[in-house]
Amino acid sequence: MPRVVKHPEVRRGELIAAARALFFEKGYEATSVDEIIGRAGISKGAFYYYFPAKEAVLEALAEQMAREAANETQALVADQTLNGFERLDLFLKHNRRLKVERAPEALALFEALFRPENIALYHHVFTRISRVLIPLVADILQRGMDDGSFLPGDADAMAEILLGLTTTTHDSVAALVGAPSEEAFQVAAAAFQRRWVAQGIVADRILGLPEGSIQFIEPGFAEAFFAGWRLKQAG
Repeated sequence: MPRVVKHPEVRRGELIAAARALFFEKGYEATSVDEIIGRAGISKGAFYYYFPAKEAVLEALAEQMAREAANETQALVADQTLNGFERLDLFLKHNRRLKVERAPEALALFEALFRPENIALYHHVFTRISRVLIPLVADILQRGMDDGSFLPGDADAMAEILLGLTTTTHDSVAALVGAPSEEAFQVAAAAFQRRWVAQGIVADRILGLPEGSIQFIEPGFAEAFFAGWRLKQAG
């Protein structure tokens, strides 16, 4: 039979899909390049043609997951009856729900991303995710500026600043991931909650909204997001 030659993007997608499944099953650190190659059914040379290292696969996977979430959210915020604030509020609510629903998959990567030695990888991943989300958030902000929901300004710059606030949660998330006991987890969860509330206040001031308008997370979010992971750790 003649050899089937696949389009490069198809082959690359197969590698990401194989890595995604393995990272979820075993965790990022426990998955080897050889296992990804075996799952995808390609040669080692083909793997390194598309990705210089396993870290690059993780970055591509993070971007893919962000794009999936953005596509879902974009359909929701396209509702022309919504004003700018309502669009942003819907965007944040939908993202909170997706994070909890997809927590097991995300947490399979967190143990790697929030290790102190992987801080550079964390920032690379954040950059890839921001590249996807900034245009969507900027569009929401611009619509809100046009209808008077938000203070006027540079929508692209403000979107980048608002998304950049999430990088300041790195240490609080790392504390949750590395909590050695239930007591330590609860202390870290409270600090995590306070951090996000503070960021909501900053966002309110940037956009000219009353304090408490922007809610990045809800009370109990950390417990809900980490529920399955904590059971796994306890087992």
